[in-house]
Amino acid sequence: MGDRVTDVKGRSKSAGVTIDSVLSIWLYDSMLSNYIGNMSMKTVSRRAFLLASLSSAMLLPGIASSQTRETTMKTSTIAGPQGQLAGYDIKSGGGLPILFAHGDCSRATQWNRVMQLTAGGREAVAFDFRGHGASAPAADADYGYDGRADDIGAVADAFGLKRFVLVAHSGGSGAALAYASGHPDRVAGILLVDPATDPRALPKEIRDGFVHDLAGPNGGDVLSAYYISIAGSNPDVRKQVIADAAVVDPAARAGVGKALAEWNPEPTLDAYHGPIFVLATEANDNAAALFRLRSRIGHRTVAGSGHWVMLDKPEAVAEAVNTFVSTIEAGQK
Repeated sequence: MGDRVTDVKGRSKSAGVTIDSVLSIWLYDSMLSNYIGNMSMKTVSRRAFLLASLSSAMLLPGIASSQTRETTMKTSTIAGPQGQLAGYDIKSGGGLPILFAHGDCSRATQWNRVMQLTAGGREAVAFDFRGHGASAPAADADYGYDGRADDIGAVADAFGLKRFVLVAHSGGSGAALAYASGHPDRVAGILLVDPATDPRALPKEIRDGFVHDLAGPNGGDVLSAYYISIAGSNPDVRKQVIADAAVVDPAARAGVGKALAEWNPEPTLDAYHGPIFVLATEANDNAAALFRLRSRIGHRTVAGSGHWVMLDKPEAVAEAVNTFVSTIEAGQK
C-alpha cells in the first residue's frame, strides 16, 4: 500500500493530483481491504476489485480525441430523447443486426475494429450516449440507466433495427439490461464485455464517497490514477481512452458515476429472459462478478487484457460476438 501511494505522489506533479486526493484513493483501498476479508480473489488485487466496480465513470481533462474512423463506416445524426445523438453504421448483409453500446465516459469509436470484424453478413451499429463523444448533453441532465436505455431505443428505431443483439461494455451494460428488460421482443440476446461488477458488494460509504469525489472540483484528478491503472499496459489504448473521457460532459461524468454506484442489476436480469453472455477480464472474474448473480449467464474470461477489451483484444471480442450471434441465428431456423 505504501509503495502505491508513493507512486501516485510521484506522478502528482504532472497529473495535478493533490495530497488529499491521494489520501482519498488510499482510504478507498483500505476500506475495501477491511470489507473483503476472506473473499477468495486469488488473481485480483483489492484495488482491481474496486476499479472493476467503479471503473467507467472517470475523466482525465485536457486531451482531445484523435480517433479516426474506418471509411466503410457511415456517420449519422439521430434525434434522441434528450438531444442529438451521433450514430455509426456498417451495412453488410441481412443477418441479425448488432447494436454496440460503449461504457461510461467512453465513446462509440472504441468499437471500430470489432465492428469491422463482426459486420460480415449483418449490420453493425454503434452510437455515442448522451453527453459522450459527439452526442449532445442530456437536456434534463438525466444520465441514469433508464434514460440511457431510451438512447438505445432511439438509435434502434433510427436505423430500423426491429430485432437485434445488444453488445455493451462496462457501465453501458446497465443501460443495455434496462433496455432489454423493457423491450424483450426486440433484443435477441445480450453480450456484455467486462461489465461492471455488482456495486452492492462495496460498502455504502465507499460508494457515497466515490460519487461525492467524482462530482467535486478535483474529481478528474482523483480518478486519473484509477483510470490509467485499469487501461492495461498498451500505451495506445491508454491514450485513446484518456482522450475519449476528456470530451465527456461534466454532468454526464457525475451522472453516470451516480447511476453505477446505486445500481442493482438483479431486477433487469430477472425481467429479461433471453440469452446473456459475459466476456470478462481476469480482474472482473471475482466474487462480485455480474455473471455470478444468475447461473444461466454464460461467461468466458479473457487473459492479459485491460478493461477495454475491444481495444486490447478486438479479435477475441469479435470471435465471441460472432459465435454468440451465430448461435442465436441458428436457434431461429
